[in-house]
Amino acid sequence: MSSPTPSPTDTNFFTDADQLDRYTSDMRASDTKKVSDAATASQTIDTFAANTDAGAWSSLDRATVAARLKDLISDPRSLNQATLNLCGPAALFMEWIGRDPEAFATFAATLFDTGDASIGSLDVKPDQELVSADYNTLVSKGSGTPPAQADWMILGALRNAHQVFWQPSWAGDPKQELAALTRPEELTDWFNATGVFTKVSNEANWATLAGIPHATSITLGEGTSAVLLIHMNLIAQATIDGKPAAENVGQDNTFLLNQFPNHYVHLLNEVTPSIDNKTVQLSIWSWGHSFLNMVVPQDAFVNNYYGAVRTYLG
Repeated sequence: MSSPTPSPTDTNFFTDADQLDRYTSDMRASDTKKVSDAATASQTIDTFAANTDAGAWSSLDRATVAARLKDLISDPRSLNQATLNLCGPAALFMEWIGRDPEAFATFAATLFDTGDASIGSLDVKPDQELVSADYNTLVSKGSGTPPAQADWMILGALRNAHQVFWQPSWAGDPKQELAALTRPEELTDWFNATGVFTKVSNEANWATLAGIPHATSITLGEGTSAVLLIHMNLIAQATIDGKPAAENVGQDNTFLLNQFPNHYVHLLNEVTPSIDNKTVQLSIWSWGHSFLNMVVPQDAFVNNYYGAVRTYLG
């Protein structure tokens, strides 16, 4: 799942006159409910940065990782799997960082220092092959902008540490696809493990389309989120202001492969069908970008939407 070129409508600011339009385009932007403080998390990273030990990851630089971790705490949406295929871990971390930045900061610092850390009740201990791998050599195999060191470390460590028997081991290589796959039940378990959410609902299915009624039933109140399971053909056929929503995402007509989902995205506003039921409008987050007001032909949405994993923060 390579990183696409974002639409020029992707922006991180708005004027007062645009407030209502911005809210309806990106309801999640106004949801700042947290269980810990970003300022405290930043202090944790300052302490981490001041440590002079080499850490467990031989090819990663402490100062570089620390600076990126502070960026992620400040703006969780900047998290970007880039050329990696790790959209499942990215979906987890983007939400967790925003809701519990201090727990994330402690996790990331400990993971760098020891190669073993916890996401709530979930132990994340990647194998030594990944911890000792050369970051620069591996990420150079991908096409496009490589992931940041910190992003590569946290996303890859989670995927590597929890693979089922039929999956190859994630080794940090952007060309790996099956090894990068995350099932919706795994993502559900990861969200539950954080201990942050009062409820996590798995309403996604790897083989069954969910339909418009399910999509339009998703509401985004304070403390709620929805991670949509889709095939990227949905994005390939989407437009923003009449232009392709993501220039580097092409239509996949490969038989069989296009019959199953292959990507997770965060929903940023509620799904709205057009009056004539020919299109669907929604905003999503993926690859470190917010794609606002995407218009998707209704058939393309129906044929590529497989439900959602939803979280609720009490």
